[in-house]
Amino acid sequence: MRGTEANGLAGPDLTHVGSRQTLGAGILPNNQGTMAGWISDSQAIKPGNRMPAYPVLAGQDLRAVAAYLESLK
Repeated sequence: MRGTEANGLAGPDLTHVGSRQTLGAGILPNNQGTMAGWISDSQAIKPGNRMPAYPVLAGQDLRAVAAYLESLK
């Protein structure tokens, strides 16, 4: 994320991801449900993307991460 100390090398740029209308280069609407699915298994939605999947996140944790990302406006 630009403007932070985070210098991740794997995954998309999440700067202002909460204000975007879509996810995955325009293939999904940006809402909490699709955000959670994207976090859990982005490869099933868009094979070959640069974001690692996080299928081990429990439902509550997945919703918390999705809510945080949605707050990045």
